[in-house]
Amino acid sequence: MDLKPQAKLEKFANILDKLMFIVAGSVIATLIIEYGFYINDSVKRVIQQFNLIAIFYFVFFNLSKLVINPKPLNYLRKKWIEFILTFLIILQSIGFLFYFREPYTIDIKMLTRIYIASAQIYLTLDIALKTIRYSQRLIQKSIHPARLLVISFMILILAGTLLLLLPKATHTGISIIDALFTATSAVCVTGLTVVDTGKHFTKFGQLIIMLLIQIGGLGIMTFTTFFMLLLNGGLGIKERFMFSEIFSERNLSKISSTIIRILLLTFSIEAIGAFALYNFLPDSIFKNETDKIFCSIFHSISAFCNAGFSTFSNNLMQIKDNAPAILTIATLFILGGLGFLVLSESIEKPFLKMLRKIKFLKNKIPPQKVIFSLHLKLTISITVILIVFGTLFFFILEFNNSLKAEPLFGKVIHAFFQAVTPRTAGFNTIDISKISITTALFIMLLMWIGASPGSTGGGIKTTSFALIILKIWSMVKGSERVEIFNKQINEESISRAFASGLLSILFILTATFILTLTEKTANLIDIYFETVSAFGTVGLSRGITPNLTILGKLIIITMMFIGRVGALVFSFALFGKIEKKRYELQKENVLVT
Repeated sequence: MDLKPQAKLEKFANILDKLMFIVAGSVIATLIIEYGFYINDSVKRVIQQFNLIAIFYFVFFNLSKLVINPKPLNYLRKKWIEFILTFLIILQSIGFLFYFREPYTIDIKMLTRIYIASAQIYLTLDIALKTIRYSQRLIQKSIHPARLLVISFMILILAGTLLLLLPKATHTGISIIDALFTATSAVCVTGLTVVDTGKHFTKFGQLIIMLLIQIGGLGIMTFTTFFMLLLNGGLGIKERFMFSEIFSERNLSKISSTIIRILLLTFSIEAIGAFALYNFLPDSIFKNETDKIFCSIFHSISAFCNAGFSTFSNNLMQIKDNAPAILTIATLFILGGLGFLVLSESIEKPFLKMLRKIKFLKNKIPPQKVIFSLHLKLTISITVILIVFGTLFFFILEFNNSLKAEPLFGKVIHAFFQAVTPRTAGFNTIDISKISITTALFIMLLMWIGASPGSTGGGIKTTSFALIILKIWSMVKGSERVEIFNKQINEESISRAFASGLLSILFILTATFILTLTEKTANLIDIYFETVSAFGTVGLSRGITPNLTILGKLIIITMMFIGRVGALVFSFALFGKIEKKRYELQKENVLVT
C-alpha cells in the first residue's frame, strides 16, 4: 500500500482542522462584537460578509473531511449532527438562489438577515460540539471528579463575567467585581445581587443571567454528559465511573437515562411554570407582551433552579398580593429543591404501577407493590416537617411585626412563602431587613439546612441534617445504630453528613470573622445572615450586599461557590480523595466527656 497519498490526505486534513479552528474562533469574536457591542452599519456589513465566507468554509470543511476519510460511512455516523447542519445550509443556499431569481416572492433583505443569523447559529453549534468533544480528553486523564466539577463551575463563572461586562449587557456599565459577583450568584443559583437586576441590566444582560442560572442550576456537567450521549450514542466505562460520582448514581448502566430524565423533568416543569405565571401575572405591570413572556420564563427558570433572581426591582414584593403567582413560584422552587432523583422516582414508580394495573386487567397478572427508596421517604418527610414547622414559627414570630399590616389570609401565604424560600430559593415577599432577630436566627437555620441532595439548591442538605439529628438521638438513647422506616443507615452516610455539617460551620465562621474586619459599618447579625445566605445559595439579605467592600464581595463570592459545589466536594477538590488504608493501627480510647 502506498503511504504517500495517505500521508498527503492526513496533512490536508490537519490544514483543514487548523483553518476551521481559526474560522470558529473568528465567528465567536464576530458574535460577541455584533451582539455585545454598539457598532455602526458598515461594521455590521463586514461581519455579515465574513459570516457568509465562514459558513461556506464550514460546508467545504465537512464535505472535504467526508471525502478524504477512508471510512466515510463511519465518519458520517460519528459526525451526524455536523452533516445535518451542512445539509440544512446547502438546502438554505439553494432556496436563497431560487428566491433571488424571484425577487418579488420574498423580501431579499429579510431573507439575508435570516440566512446570516442561521449561519452564526450553525457555526456556534459546531464550535460548541467540538468543545464538548475536547472535554472527553479531560475525562481520559486521571482528574478527580470533584476537581472536574469545581473547574467546570469556575469556567462558567469566568465566561459569565466576561459576557456581563459587554456594553450591551448593561445600561450604564458595570465594574469587574460586580460582574464577577453577579455571574457567581447566577451560576451558583444564589440570588444575592449588588445591582438591581431589573434596572441595571438590559434584556440581553438578563438573558445572559437566565442562561447562567439554567446551566448553573442543572450543572455544566449535566449538559456536557448529555451532548456526549447525543454525539457518540453512549458513554465509555471511564466516563460512566466519572459521572457516577458526580451524579451520585451507583448503577453505571443508568447514567445515560438519568441525564435524559433530569433534562426532561427540568424543561417540562419550567415550561408549565412559565405558562402558569404568564396567566397569573397582570398585564398592567409590563410594557408589552414580549416583556411579560420573558418575565414569565425568567421567573420560572429562576424559581425551579432556586436562584432567587427577579427582574422586579424589589424582588417579589411588587406582586406580593398575587397569591396564584406567589404559590406558583413557591411550588417551582419546592420541586427544584427536592432533587432530581426524588422527582424522577416519585413520578416514574406510580406511573409504572398504573401500567401494571392496565396489564393486570388485560392479562390477569397481579401488579407488584410500589416500594419507594429510603432516600425518597427521608427527603419527603424532612421537607414536609420543615415546611409545616417553618410556616408555623414564622407566622407566630412575625404575626405582629412584618406581617402586621396583612390580612389573615395574607399572613398565612407570606408565612408559608418565607418559610420555604430560605431553603435556598431566595425570593422574598416582605422586607427581610424588618424581621425580628429571633426570626432571622430561625431563617439562618433553614438556610444552613438548605435543599435536598441532587437538587438545584445548596446548604448541607435536608438528608444530612436528618442523619445528624437521628445519630444524636440514637446516641442519647444508647443505641449504636441509626434506624428509620425499618432500615438501618449506613455509617459512611452518617460520617459524610457530620463532615458536611462541621465543614460548613467552619467555612461560615471563618468568612464571618473576616467580614467583621472588612465591613466596619455592618452589624454582626447582618454579616452572619449574609454569610449563611451565601453558603446556602439562598440569596436573602438584610440589605448589606450592595454596600460590601471589594474584599467583602470576594468573601461572599467564595462562600457562594463553596455552597454550590458543596463543602465536601470543595475539600476533595483541594486535597484529593484519600485512599483507603489496607491496615489498622492499635485503637485506644480518648476521654470526651
